[in-house]
Amino acid sequence: MGRPYVSVIIPAFNEATRIIPTLEKVVEHFSDKPYEWEVVVVDDGSTDATAQMVEDWSQSHPSVRLEKSEHRGKGWAVRRGMLSATGAYRLMSDADLAVPIHWVDQFLEQMDLGRHIVIGSREAAGARRFDEPAYRHLMGRVFNWVVKLLAVRGFQDTQCGFKCFDEKTAHELFSLQRNPGMGFDGEILYLASQKGLSILEMPVDWYHQSESKVRPGVDSLIMIKETLTIRWNHLRGAYGKLT
Repeated sequence: MGRPYVSVIIPAFNEATRIIPTLEKVVEHFSDKPYEWEVVVVDDGSTDATAQMVEDWSQSHPSVRLEKSEHRGKGWAVRRGMLSATGAYRLMSDADLAVPIHWVDQFLEQMDLGRHIVIGSREAAGARRFDEPAYRHLMGRVFNWVVKLLAVRGFQDTQCGFKCFDEKTAHELFSLQRNPGMGFDGEILYLASQKGLSILEMPVDWYHQSESKVRPGVDSLIMIKETLTIRWNHLRGAYGKLT
């Protein structure tokens, strides 16, 4: 088995009800591809059967493996997956597959053109959102405005859980990551922008999932607090020299 062309990193916290159906869809998508691939599920200290289910299922699917982590947050789970993956390209995808996995094909086409990063966007021209409650849309728009004000401008949607990085960029950015929580996307894009990396924001189809882990109000406040720390970390030298 050669080196993977792409690694799919899936952070998971208490996803026992849907992790196997998700893995079945991902494996089915890649099963007829002409390249090697891997799926890395990072269990973020789940208190349900998520880790055991993935471990058992992976026994008959050698391209899928489990990474176990103590519960620190989605950002830290993605970081662990990105740094432990072995693919030339590394795609993060939420466990609910709100962005269907087939979008990876278009992302990889863009990566092959020399992009450092391709990010999914629910707001870019051509994007489509399905079944999203109005409060979720409003929450996302307010938070994106905060990200633009406090951290990084130029992106319509920093929080879509579907992003692809080349190997070097993944190691470079996620090694510097300090935010363990859900606001890590803004930090990663801030670091990438400071380094002058090529980032494409690509419109995607996004389907709201009723079992979403996002808590209205509470998580928005936490993410705003996490975003406030980005420039502070930069000012105090936590990221080292970025340019």
